[in-house]
Amino acid sequence: MSMINRLRNRRASVRRARAIERALQATSSPAVRDEILIAAQRYYG
Repeated sequence: MSMINRLRNRRASVRRARAIERALQATSSPAVRDEILIAAQRYYG
């Protein structure tokens, strides 16, 4: 894997992590938080 691809992958993963964090902070419902975490784990993990 080239250096540029590694940088792109790292930036994309940081962007996804920030989006998940923002979604978690934007909601006050524990059920919605659980759904966000489950979806993120299913999609990215």
